[in-house]
Amino acid sequence: MKHLRHAVLALGFVFAAIAPARADDAAEARKLIEKAVKAHGGQDKLDKFGGAVSKLKGTFYGQGDGLAMTGEISVAGQDKQRIDLEIDAGGQKIPIVIVLAGDKGWTKIVKDVTELDKDKLEETKEQAYASWVTNLAPLKDKQFTFATTGEIKVENRPALGVKVSSKGHRDIDLYFDKETGLLVKSETRVKDDTTGQEVTEESFPSEYKEVQGTQQAMKFLTKRDGKKFIEGEVTSLELVEKLDASTFTKP
Repeated sequence: MKHLRHAVLALGFVFAAIAPARADDAAEARKLIEKAVKAHGGQDKLDKFGGAVSKLKGTFYGQGDGLAMTGEISVAGQDKQRIDLEIDAGGQKIPIVIVLAGDKGWTKIVKDVTELDKDKLEETKEQAYASWVTNLAPLKDKQFTFATTGEIKVENRPALGVKVSSKGHRDIDLYFDKETGLLVKSETRVKDDTTGQEVTEESFPSEYKEVQGTQQAMKFLTKRDGKKFIEGEVTSLELVEKLDASTFTKP
């Protein structure tokens, strides 16, 4: 018992010693987030726009060979999104629609509409949540906790990382350019649609430009387990305060 008591006391000293370090780390992470929010236009500007509609073109590598695609994405908040894509598969145009509306979701491939089952709905919601977090505006809320993840290189430039955690969600690592504060990489875990297994997804936004008083990335690259998954560019982007509910109805 004597040895156990000494061990417990020793652990107490250890935790007492590291507690201030954890607090300091969280404070440093918060400073990085605040710098990033300012770099992207400021909290007031980011809060103003609850939704966005973007058009894009690019290449989809999810089936191996790169397939040309075009599309439009509408998002509103954490759990509402509509993705309209057209994939060019060897000259055959394949329209695909994915809609998330809170606790409901659907996919439409050509003319076939399918309601998302429980697992696919939860995964779609989780990926929409990750996208919402990268908007940075929500990070002022107390549901999030932060920790620094160190410095890495993105496109040969130093970037500082912050791990974003929230109960019930997967962690997301955000990396900000050390000089500008702009988001240059995000990393999280996602479930692969084909295998159902979790993989590491890295996203690299780039080529920022001013849009309605905010800084927005015009090019993007996403990798899964180190392999290209999708890349492309935004051809137009409109930020809106609110989107009509009809945008997120069953396709």
